Amino acid sequence: MLKNNLVYLNTGTLGPAPKLVYDKVSSLMKRLESNPAIENFGPLGQEMEKTRGKVAAFMGADEDEIILTRNTTEGISMVCSGISWNAGDEILTTNHEHGGAETGLDFLRDTKGAVIKKIAMPFPVSSKDQLLSLIKSNITDKTKILLLSHIETVTGLRWPIKEVSELIKDHDILFIVDGAQAAGMLHIDLHDLGCDVYTCSGHKWIMGPKETGILYLRKAIQERVNNVFITGGYGVYSHSSGTRNAPIIIGFGDVLDWHMAIGTKRIEDRCLELAAYCRAELKKIKGIKIISSDVADLSTAIVSFSLEGGIKNGDVFRGMRDKNITIKRLPQYNAIRISNHMFTTNADVDKMIILLKEYLV
Repeated sequence: MLKNNLVYLNTGTLGPAPKLVYDKVSSLMKRLESNPAIENFGPLGQEMEKTRGKVAAFMGADEDEIILTRNTTEGISMVCSGISWNAGDEILTTNHEHGGAETGLDFLRDTKGAVIKKIAMPFPVSSKDQLLSLIKSNITDKTKILLLSHIETVTGLRWPIKEVSELIKDHDILFIVDGAQAAGMLHIDLHDLGCDVYTCSGHKWIMGPKETGILYLRKAIQERVNNVFITGGYGVYSHSSGTRNAPIIIGFGDVLDWHMAIGTKRIEDRCLELAAYCRAELKKIKGIKIISSDVADLSTAIVSFSLEGGIKNGDVFRGMRDKNITIKRLPQYNAIRISNHMFTTNADVDKMIILLKEYLV
């Protein structure tokens, strides 16, 4: 559905929905509005409820561990506002988390007296052991939540979530994973990863309808989360959730079917192949510094680089936007983020680099 001649390298912010999903949601909206109450609480409502099962299959979870949300932020906030907390208990996270994820942590700090500790992340990271050492050295007896991004939004670093789960399994720590940048890019098996909570959006790499998301709560920790939204159960519609948007939720289920038909491992391989080309071409350019890891098991489809020599990333962003190239600017490090999804091409990267060089002369 992208407009003609647009080079779109910012799926990490919002992904473009496939035409089949756009057409399906549009047709369902028309059908819904033709007889709203009958459709929403009848046929469309029944179809909507099937989406949780599709999410479970897509994510390697059980259906009764899945709650459908509007986005990643809502999922994390739902957990943080629904757990018991003692003042002085600590939250361990990093300085590379998304602001949406930090909203829930800030709520616990501001209302329950939580202490937030942020690990200053090195970049680029050199090994898994380096990451695991950072976690091990920063955990204390007061650490009650660990929040990490499966894939960092800044550098695209892939955290070894399974290994972190093993590392902290003997501690009383709720392990929350922000999967906003991972779902739809990586093949994910939540039971294998071993985290307690996993949240993601449907509108980034999954390329689903906007305002769709997933919250996974591992069975063993579900009693610890008591939020008003889920007092009526985990079904898409309940007395506590209120009326939902059936067309976009059904469309979300359809885009998951689409991903699984292509093959999630196949998609991951393609994304990594595209990113490898992007990284290799950027390494040839003087005046930039790649801040994404090039270690195989830590790298992803995201390639980020900082600009040197006084070049401002805002100028590069606007210049590319005006030439029909969409990128992401990262204010932390005067950097640019490139998202290489399965619909992008090496030629797209080449066009971006040609324009980038004009700013680096």
